Amino acid sequence: MSFNKTAILTLSLAASLPSLAQENTDEVVELDAIKVQHKEESATEVTLDKLLKVPGAGNDPLQAIASLPGVTFAGGDTAAPAVRGSSPADNRYLIDFMPVGYIFHLDSSSILNDNSLKDFMLDSAAFAAQYHDATGAVIAANTRDPYLDQPQTVIDLSLLKASFFVERQVNEKQAFYLSARQSLFQYYIENFLDDEEFKLTTVPEYYDYQGKYQYTISDQESISFNIIGAKDKAGILFDEDSDEVKQDPGLSGGAEFSSYFDSQGIVWEKYDNEGGSRVSSFSRLSQVFDFSVGSNIDLDIVTTDYSLRNQWSSIISPQHELLWGFDYTLKNIAFDGVFKGPPCDEFRVDCRLVDGTETITAKDSLSINNYDVNLADNWAVTHFWTLTPGVAIAHDDYTQQTFIEPKIQSRYEFSDDWAFTSAYGDYHKLPDDFGSYTKEFGNRDLKQTEASHYEIGIENQFDESWFWKIETYYKAMNELIVSRPSYDNYPTLTPEQYEELPRYTNDGDGSAWGLEFFANKTLSDKWYGWLSVAYSETKRKNNLTGENFKYEYDQPWIINLVSSYQINPIWQLGLKWRYQSGQLVTPLIAANQNSENPELYDPVYGELNSERLPASHSLDVRADRTFHYASWDMDLYVEILNVYNHRNVTGYSYSEADYSVKEKEVGLPMMPSFGIKAKF
Repeated sequence: MSFNKTAILTLSLAASLPSLAQENTDEVVELDAIKVQHKEESATEVTLDKLLKVPGAGNDPLQAIASLPGVTFAGGDTAAPAVRGSSPADNRYLIDFMPVGYIFHLDSSSILNDNSLKDFMLDSAAFAAQYHDATGAVIAANTRDPYLDQPQTVIDLSLLKASFFVERQVNEKQAFYLSARQSLFQYYIENFLDDEEFKLTTVPEYYDYQGKYQYTISDQESISFNIIGAKDKAGILFDEDSDEVKQDPGLSGGAEFSSYFDSQGIVWEKYDNEGGSRVSSFSRLSQVFDFSVGSNIDLDIVTTDYSLRNQWSSIISPQHELLWGFDYTLKNIAFDGVFKGPPCDEFRVDCRLVDGTETITAKDSLSINNYDVNLADNWAVTHFWTLTPGVAIAHDDYTQQTFIEPKIQSRYEFSDDWAFTSAYGDYHKLPDDFGSYTKEFGNRDLKQTEASHYEIGIENQFDESWFWKIETYYKAMNELIVSRPSYDNYPTLTPEQYEELPRYTNDGDGSAWGLEFFANKTLSDKWYGWLSVAYSETKRKNNLTGENFKYEYDQPWIINLVSSYQINPIWQLGLKWRYQSGQLVTPLIAANQNSENPELYDPVYGELNSERLPASHSLDVRADRTFHYASWDMDLYVEILNVYNHRNVTGYSYSEADYSVKEKEVGLPMMPSFGIKAKF
């Protein structure tokens, strides 16, 4: 079971607007994925304060990770980032040490209120042993502790979003904050749509909330109770005479999409005088997914995860810090629905519902127990060389697989200003699309996907304000899930025999390699900025059909230039210029009249992902102004997106039933935006 790409892309199209959020903080994110807290910024780091003010990101630091090396949000049917050649579905997301349903809304904005964000980590490859269930990247965010002495109320209002944040002290050891936000573009987006062939039955919109109540036992120990949740939904109805319905009658009746999760958890943190620590959490995560397309698809899915996570560190000698942990997750999945459509995935371009030859109706539930253990030694071999060997052991009782995966990270400082880094690790992941590995919708015998990561880098602290690094990586991916090819690939089978074949198998492989350059300038002479240049190549292979092709997220060149100038204490100007290679598309070369239905035409495509769109580029600028009043403060920012109005080509659309009219689809034109935030 994989959902029709045309329908999901259509639902996502109207929601492709930037988001807004803001808060200034001195916490920092180090570029090699090490979090640093409560220290002066060095040239090896980009502060959250800077990420909040990246033009075009709308003060959302998690969305601003697109300006860091190896990250793209372009293409696909998801708003999550693709990192270093991996699929967005290969990532793992954590907030406050606990798993969450998703971390990005439909418009790529994050679900976290910026007023609560403390720091986050983007680990692009070869991450540490404590992170599991990921073959792509790990994105882990942490919220700050509630203030014990700074009660505040924050109202944040922009063209796209409204939020309310309140923070209060209960007593000298207890405090809390609560946040609630909702999108606003659903109230006016239809004014910008002039397509007479469809209407939005549910205007794309989102909501999220979060809260944290903390009891500070001592300076070294605390317990917090965390809640977080988010909801995204959209709906569209096509006119019966629309091109979409003519080309795929399965879309008749429109499509509705709703995704929701809520999570509750308790986190205990304790630190000792020797530098050791313990972090433990117990959480419940409930997710609801409803999706329908005409009379062909109507699915209701509910998953509930119970997770127990523990991570310890102990200083056992001046040279050795022992790191170890244990995770247990019970995943309950309940599903009910009907699915009529072909099995689809990233290896298949034509996923029209009309091509579905079988109807699957199922109602069932299943439970999966996952056990994960990790162990690592942070070993100071010499004063200049740190080596961290580790191992992760995992088992699940659904696929009955056990993984023993080695990891190792190394950092050698061969002078005061130069360092050589390297890392390696093996990883695995149970697919998020549970339908592919259930008996009814997919293949009960599927295995987990696997990957091996390699990294080598060199970095130089040029002077006190300049830092640069070059890093190269390679990822080998195995056991990727491939959908059953079309019936045309099995000329010797009868239709009945064809339908007996597994809908999904582990017959895909992939690889990705790249070279990244990053230069960072800290604030001095009133300005700061960074430049990232990434070159990469990503490939996939379908072992069932023998196809070798470039992956849809393959974008060889990605360049980001970010800079900001501090005019005075209350005014700041910034710019961001981004260039990236065009997205890959599969060319449509013909359309043949269907032999059984003369009004229907079957598209004929060329080689998968064999054509590249023109390169895209844009310039965003931003101005920030701070106002201070007797009892409250106000922040105002104004952004102009795509200043020189370059209409980037995002794809091609085909009109008429026979696909005879080809038109370019382009991105947003020059667009102003602004937001204000009042803090009392």
